[in-house]
Amino acid sequence: MGWNSTGNCCVRTKWIARSFRPTGAEVPTRDWLAPAWIAAALGPIALLGVSAAQEVPPVFIRGTTLFDGTGQEARAGVDILLQAGRVSAVGPAGTVRAPAGAMLVDGGGKIVIPGVVNLRGLAGLVRSPDEPPEHFTPKVIARHLATYASYGVTTTATFALDAATLAAVRAGTDSGIPPRQARALSPLRAICRAPPRGVRGTPMQQLFETIQGRRAATSAVDRLAGEGADFIELWVGHTSLHAGALQDARAAIRRASRRNLKVSIVTSKLAVALAAVRSGARLLAASITDGEVDQGFVDVMKDTGTVYAPALFAETAQFSYEDRPEWLGDRFLRRSLLPGIAGQLRGPIQIAQALDPDRALKQERFRIAMRNLRKLSESGVAIGFASGSGFPNTFEGYSDYRECVLMKRAGLTAEEVIQAFSVGSAAALGMASDLGAVHAGGHADLVILNADPRENIHNLRDLHAVFVGGVLVPL
Repeated sequence: MGWNSTGNCCVRTKWIARSFRPTGAEVPTRDWLAPAWIAAALGPIALLGVSAAQEVPPVFIRGTTLFDGTGQEARAGVDILLQAGRVSAVGPAGTVRAPAGAMLVDGGGKIVIPGVVNLRGLAGLVRSPDEPPEHFTPKVIARHLATYASYGVTTTATFALDAATLAAVRAGTDSGIPPRQARALSPLRAICRAPPRGVRGTPMQQLFETIQGRRAATSAVDRLAGEGADFIELWVGHTSLHAGALQDARAAIRRASRRNLKVSIVTSKLAVALAAVRSGARLLAASITDGEVDQGFVDVMKDTGTVYAPALFAETAQFSYEDRPEWLGDRFLRRSLLPGIAGQLRGPIQIAQALDPDRALKQERFRIAMRNLRKLSESGVAIGFASGSGFPNTFEGYSDYRECVLMKRAGLTAEEVIQAFSVGSAAALGMASDLGAVHAGGHADLVILNADPRENIHNLRDLHAVFVGGVLVPL
């Protein structure tokens, strides 16, 4: 159930469209695990005696082709068992037994890949002029996380105003049934010397903790760690670059290391990125655009095992609407847009970008970003995935799909793109045992495709089913 690579609607997706409101609407209240509903939704997927009273039945995927996300060759004729939110077993066809009551998925002709792990995203920003501006509430964040999941993004980073908001999102249930939404990993708020220019005076400003001095930097890390942040996000060099900013960044990185928290660096500047990596940061979640990386940078990245996650779509969102790209009419995009947003993209945003005096510079920076990704990938630097989706002018889920397309256009193979958004991202956060690869013991977060992305990267949109923690999510 999904859309094929040409944008034509599949028969089963038409059924889903009638069963669920457009993206942004509340999920209808129904016993979504009822056998009749699942059978109608999935067509060839059937139940083996499952009771509606069971909260999450085991899932048995039979005879599929598996890209496990590790970079190994795809394996045909694989059985996969999902139980209790985890991948229980993976083996050659006929070697894994389906327990009584399992949901049976005929994997013949299907491709199983890991769910996308997005290292830089945002849920909760209300962009529709037709909606009340209730930004970053648990309800809005949860709705956006559901949209992420419907595109195959099973884990995403996102900000949260406070720990209570994040806890409410993670605990959100529908009549006791596990949430049908992407996992949320959060730094809570980003640390910076000054919010980026585009953030100042907007609702997003409250998601940034401003610091001045090393003591303030370490205090900010301690405060976020005490509130339960999953990692630390540090924005450096987007406004001004000077010695004080680098000293603050180093202090934050060192304190985070003592707290056993990974640090995600968001910067477009080569010198800042190099200094951050030398100070202990192991994730760069933005494109380097102020210059081309050299061999010295490559060597430092490889020697330290730092992951580079370029956020290419976030770069294009700064200028591409003036060109009215053909994908603005893509039906695969529409379910990520609430009413009124499409008009903004074709109206005020398009006009603003056309009048932007820095538009040519932003286009050149994007070309640099593409070349840098290609060089780093070809040089053996670990690549992760950070789409920047959910920020202004970007869209939950659809931007992540476009990020894959851009990474392929930059020179990565389809297999390398999949590895980047699975194992690459999970390793960057130190969570490879739980997230990323489809392997026994890991979270049961995976996507079933109707077509092979090696033949066409756009086949990543031809979704048959998505599972988060072994729970089937609506598409």
